[in-house]
Amino acid sequence: MILEDKDIGFDMEVLNPQVHENMAVIPLKSKISYKLDILTLKKGLELGLVEVKECEKSTVNTIMVTNNAVTPLILIDGEEILGAKQNRIVNNTLLIAPKTTQSISVSCTEHGRWKHTSEFRQSDYIANFKTRRVKEYASRGNGNTQSAIWNSISCLEEENSFKSPTSAMSESYDNLKVDHNAFLKAFEIVDGQCGVLIIQNGEIKGFEIFYNPQIYKEYHKKVLRSYLIDNKVENTTFSINVDEIKSFIDDANYLAFDKKESEGMEVKFEFENDDGLGSLYTYDDEILHFSYFNKMEDSIPDDMNEQMQVGYAL
Repeated sequence: MILEDKDIGFDMEVLNPQVHENMAVIPLKSKISYKLDILTLKKGLELGLVEVKECEKSTVNTIMVTNNAVTPLILIDGEEILGAKQNRIVNNTLLIAPKTTQSISVSCTEHGRWKHTSEFRQSDYIANFKTRRVKEYASRGNGNTQSAIWNSISCLEEENSFKSPTSAMSESYDNLKVDHNAFLKAFEIVDGQCGVLIIQNGEIKGFEIFYNPQIYKEYHKKVLRSYLIDNKVENTTFSINVDEIKSFIDDANYLAFDKKESEGMEVKFEFENDDGLGSLYTYDDEILHFSYFNKMEDSIPDDMNEQMQVGYAL
């Protein structure tokens, strides 16, 4: 399937680059008015309209979500939920219908705990860039996604010389939170922004587009932190070609997208090419969320590579 403007709104404005040290972010703004009224997990929990619970028979990779609102609830790929028996991340962006209770697919981001400590609550983070990318490759290659995620979080701890008592991804973020403040200040959200393209050491790493500025605003810092936590300064002198970036974004519209099975009201599409891979989610002929990750490096740890390709029982 090729997405076309007349079928689904895809018209992005590339705004002025923001640069700090080895990293540049390109704010993106949609030229199309987004009309859907959608509730986010953060607002739903704050208003008491959303409940997140373990299944009656607790499992690592499934939880129950109740949307008591009169509008659909959106959950974003990689967003983290803390508490209950283990911290989890949402495996795919999905839209839960109003007045509905639904089981959803999740992955654990806290390997060393299986004990109830509190009710589920919203996290300040989403899964880091490398973990989300590993998750995508593992799921598409019929590998063991959960094992790949646990190994990615272990690599994150090793790279940052930090060890959480329960291998909790959120604690790695907390440990480096202060280090990211200068970057976040340099990358403040701009009026109407609904997405961002990330460049590190002169290389495009990925982009995240929500098509609704209000939804993007809730995830702006989370998305930036997800790249910052994996950031290694290698090259602080690089050029930014805005025309090439515009072409890069525009070309995404003409890729071949494969329609996949969806969990909720959304429609999911995936694509993969020589440069990377991504997912796109739509509802009622409007784009909800579009993410892209550049191609995985060759230097994947052998044990992680085996688990991604083959997988093994938990």
